[in-house]
Amino acid sequence: MPHTVEVLVHAPAARVRQTAGRWGVAEPAGPDRCRVTMTSTSLDWPTQALGNVGAEFEVLGPPEFAAHVREWGARFLRATSQ
Repeated sequence: MPHTVEVLVHAPAARVRQTAGRWGVAEPAGPDRCRVTMTSTSLDWPTQALGNVGAEFEVLGPPEFAAHVREWGARFLRATSQ
């Protein structure tokens, strides 16, 4: 089942389009911000794509994507705290 995720990225839409390419839609949402929508059968791909952008972002939905990003973040933190 495909997931549609929405995030607010703190970077210009043109920069995000370079990373997300045809897999996401980036619409300007103010100075140096854009609203990004991605649809994928896996939540891993949008998580990785957003990490590749290298900018702060806020998950707008769905809740399962927010939980997925939290788990990835916790996993990365555990990897560095040893």
